[in-house]
Amino acid sequence: MKPEELKVYAEFMKEYDLEYLEVRKGDFSLILGKKGAIIQQEKSSRPIEKIPKTATEEEILEEFKQPFQQLENVVYIKAPLVGVFYKAPSPESLPFVEVGSVVKKGDTLCIIEAMKVMNEIKSDYDGVIKEILVENAKPVEYGQVLFVIQLPSPSESSQDKNK
Repeated sequence: MKPEELKVYAEFMKEYDLEYLEVRKGDFSLILGKKGAIIQQEKSSRPIEKIPKTATEEEILEEFKQPFQQLENVVYIKAPLVGVFYKAPSPESLPFVEVGSVVKKGDTLCIIEAMKVMNEIKSDYDGVIKEILVENAKPVEYGQVLFVIQLPSPSESSQDKNK
């Protein structure tokens, strides 16, 4: 700010008998005060940026539920505990299942490591793996959907029983 501009503000204060004057232009801020005037100093001279609205937990969950609601005759295999998801018994091994794999009740789908204990997660259903929703070696939460399994249609399962 130029001295001439300061002089204008000082004269303005004198003319209107002001104890102090605060001027803001964009991100510039100036506070002038008379001797002995009590001036409260701002904690921050920078303007507070607007924080973008974040989605609520309910909105996020609703967004993830929508694609699942459109699928018929499917089940969702959820994590029964908190831990780290592994799709194979070891890094060198093939995954237990992949998208398109046919699974039977009791087949191992993955391992969740919790407190250094490897917990096999088994299928409770016969069907086909439609989606694997977790990346290998990533943490999972209790109740998080891990797999989407397409169940056989009622006509397919009745034909299997007749064989």
